[in-house]
Amino acid sequence: MPIDIAAGLALSKNALDIVVAVRKAIREKKKLTDEEMRDYLETLQDKLVDVRTALLEADEENRALKGALAEARRMADFGAEFTKGEGLYWRDNFPYCPTCWDTERKPVRLGGPVHSGFGEVWQCPVHKVHHVTKQRH
Repeated sequence: MPIDIAAGLALSKNALDIVVAVRKAIREKKKLTDEEMRDYLETLQDKLVDVRTALLEADEENRALKGALAEARRMADFGAEFTKGEGLYWRDNFPYCPTCWDTERKPVRLGGPVHSGFGEVWQCPVHKVHHVTKQRH
């Protein structure tokens, strides 16, 4: 069961409360039975394991979010270099599929060109849609 950061912090506070209670008992020279001490230590260990789990999960989520953010920034930077023309996105004199970019933010370079009497025919390798542009090559 995933534990969020707030729950992990609450568990760490509980663990610290257990340590404080044991230290207080020792300071007051209160005798703790072996069973009481074992219960305190087992509870402390369980809480610390849960805290560790929460931190590992938070670290994993943090890494995933950083990766997603880096990918989003990379895509935004890539798309910033596009120019528009003839219903397509262009970069370095090659067309990119407008559907792939507009709907999924995937820069899919069109295949081709195949020359025809109408101009150059480019095809999206994902959607198999053909786009005709003026003769360039």
